[in-house]
Amino acid sequence: MARVLVLLAVLAAASAWEPAKAPPCSKIMEMIVPCIPYLIDKAAHPGPKCCSGVRDLRKATKTHDDLVAICKCLERAAHLFPGIDYPRADNLPHLCGVRFNLTFSPSVDCKK
Repeated sequence: MARVLVLLAVLAAASAWEPAKAPPCSKIMEMIVPCIPYLIDKAAHPGPKCCSGVRDLRKATKTHDDLVAICKCLERAAHLFPGIDYPRADNLPHLCGVRFNLTFSPSVDCKK
């Protein structure tokens, strides 16, 4: 009987486990909104909330599919925020102390 209970517990745990997925685009947008003042040249440096969002975004990138999903969301976001300084955007991970190779641009090829 104990073996059956252990087996059922293992099966229940295995069926409940799903690999982590990239956050939905709405969550990604929440992560980058604090960076907008820096990205549109209204702030000299990214703030702590911005860098926290960049770190969270990096942590959410576990697989190539995650990176593609995040890239597509950022591509859409680039169209929503006019006046973004894209070289600043590309330097943002470095300024926040994050190793993250992702281009923030309205014309990025997310499949690469």
